[in-house]
Amino acid sequence: MITMPQMPRSLPRRRAGSALIVVLWVLMVLALLVGSLAFDMQLEANLTGYQRSQLQAKQLARAGVEWARYLLTRSLRARAELPMQTGDDETVYRDAIHVARGLAVTNIVRELGAGRFRVDLIPEQAFRNVNRLSDTDWETLLERADVPAEQWPELIDYFKDYTDANEEHRINGAESDDPFYQERGYGCKNAPLDTVDELMMIKGFTKDIVYGRRAARPGDQPQPGIAPWLTVWGTGELNLNAASPEVMMTMDGIEDTVDDGFANVSEVLAFTRLSPALQGAVSVNEHRYMRVVSVGECGDVRARIQCILFLGGRYIQPVFWREGSAP
Repeated sequence: MITMPQMPRSLPRRRAGSALIVVLWVLMVLALLVGSLAFDMQLEANLTGYQRSQLQAKQLARAGVEWARYLLTRSLRARAELPMQTGDDETVYRDAIHVARGLAVTNIVRELGAGRFRVDLIPEQAFRNVNRLSDTDWETLLERADVPAEQWPELIDYFKDYTDANEEHRINGAESDDPFYQERGYGCKNAPLDTVDELMMIKGFTKDIVYGRRAARPGDQPQPGIAPWLTVWGTGELNLNAASPEVMMTMDGIEDTVDDGFANVSEVLAFTRLSPALQGAVSVNEHRYMRVVSVGECGDVRARIQCILFLGGRYIQPVFWREGSAP
C-alpha cells in the first residue's frame, strides 16, 4: 500500500501569520490614506475659510472708504450753527462738522455683519508737500529725522537735481550721468514726485532716512523717517488744525496747536512764533485733498486701503488708491 506523505502541521499557522501581517499592512495603508485625506480636507477648509475672511475684510475696507465718502458729502453742507436734520446721528453730524472745519477725524469704527471697519480721515494738507519744500524746510525736516548735518547739502541738491526740469548739476547734486543712476538703469525724473515712495529712487535717500530705523540695541533711540511727514498733494500750505505735532515741528516757528484748532491764520500768528512773512505757508481749514485710511477686520484677518480723495466742489474723486494687508 502506498502512503501519501503527511504535510507539516505548522504550515496552516504560517499561512495564518502571513495573512495577519498582510491585513495589518493593509489597515496601516488605509489609515494613512484616510489620515491624509482628512488632513487635505482640513487644509482646504482652512484655506477656504481664510480666503472667505480675506474677501470679507477687503469688502469691509471698501465699505469704510464709502463711509468716508458719505461723511465728506455730509461735510459739504454741514454747519456748526445749523441744527441736525431729522434722523441724523449725533456722532456723524459732529464728524461732518469737524471735516468741514479742516480737522482730522480718526478711529471711526463701525460694526458690519461678521466684522467691522475702522476709518481715519486726515486732510492731506496736514503733511508737508515734498515738492514745495525750501532749503530751510529741508534742513528742519532732516534735523527732526536725526540726519547728520553734514549730509544736508548733498541730500537737498540730490533732490533738486532729480526733480528740476534740466540736467544742470548743482554743486553737491547728481544728474542722470551720475554712476548711481547709471548703475540702476534710470535717470533723473526732471519732474515733481508723484509719490513719497519715489524718494527711494534718489541718490542719498536711504531706507533709514525715508522710512526710519528701529533701535539697534535696548536703550537706543530709533531714527524717525521723513515719509510719515510728507505728501505730494495740495498747494503746500500746512493745515495746522489737522497736522500732528511731529509734522508741525518740521516748520520752523511752530511748536504746538490748541485743542479746538485755530479759527484763522491771524490766530496762528498770535499763538505761535511763526513769522508773518510765512503766513501764506499755513492754513487752518484746507482739506481739498483728503487721506482716507480704511482697515477692514474679519476675525483675525485684516485688509487695508489707503486712498486720496479730491473734493472738487460738488463731487468727490479718488486720485490715489493702494490696497494691501494690514498689520
